[in-house]
Amino acid sequence: MDKDAPHAAIENSRAVRPPAIVVGIDGSLAALRAAEWAADEAVARRAPLLLVQAIPAVDNPAFRAAGARFPRAFGMLENASGALRERRSSDIEGCRLEIETQIVRGQSEQVLIEMSRSAALIVLGVGDIGFFAQMVLGSTALAVARDAHCPTALIRQANAVNGTVLVVVTAWETAGPALPAGFRAAAERDVDVIVVRLWHGREWTSPTDRFTAAAVVPDAQIAHYQRRFPTVAVRPVTVVGDTVDAIERFSAAAQLVVVGHESDQEHPERLGRIANDLVRHAPCPVLVIPDRPGIADTLSDTTASALPR
Repeated sequence: MDKDAPHAAIENSRAVRPPAIVVGIDGSLAALRAAEWAADEAVARRAPLLLVQAIPAVDNPAFRAAGARFPRAFGMLENASGALRERRSSDIEGCRLEIETQIVRGQSEQVLIEMSRSAALIVLGVGDIGFFAQMVLGSTALAVARDAHCPTALIRQANAVNGTVLVVVTAWETAGPALPAGFRAAAERDVDVIVVRLWHGREWTSPTDRFTAAAVVPDAQIAHYQRRFPTVAVRPVTVVGDTVDAIERFSAAAQLVVVGHESDQEHPERLGRIANDLVRHAPCPVLVIPDRPGIADTLSDTTASALPR
């Protein structure tokens, strides 16, 4: 037997190790709910779960390696990982859950955005939203969802386990990344997918404008992904008018909403309007898919092989 074979096997196993699902931990109940949701996702994808606590990189004794903040951050991570293990102690699937923890120096949003370059998914907790909270909704969560290189899941309630997967699209450009992600999520959960096509009633000034507006997301594009995921039943719905009302109505019966991040050229510092409305009004988890070219293909290759056989 080749003496190098065991080493080659180890290196090969490392090479095919799926990217981690990363959860931002800050000691809040919202973060723990996010970690619970992410743990289920990690088991379904057979991916490691990485719990991350960011500590500001400031020149202060409390924030240094031997300072008071590190033990506190370590305790938060241990409490979160312990709660996840206890929750899954009697779950056969839970034995497959691989949990890692990491303390990183830096601003939370910048740490998570940088980690998103190699992550499969970033998961963040979002607190219950009142009027004031809507005005200042998790700046970290919105910044990460806007700038992340991988999908970002924003979790308000982790117990929405029944219902369909809802994919919200406004244009074929953002539907390209959102549709495959939505179909994959539905296949993993063995549920139907509803594709909500939002149309804002634009005025037609030319035949080209009419064609573009009428076919926001054509049936053929949806049918393409249905062929790729033949076990998933799909129902397309076209909504005209009050998008917020439609979002609240459809998401109330969904366990997950998927939306593409539509960049705003006039305000690149903002999350797209529809994604923003979903994050603020949908009661279930919202998965924001980046609009960077090629991300959908990368996700397809990464997650399709992770689906249970």
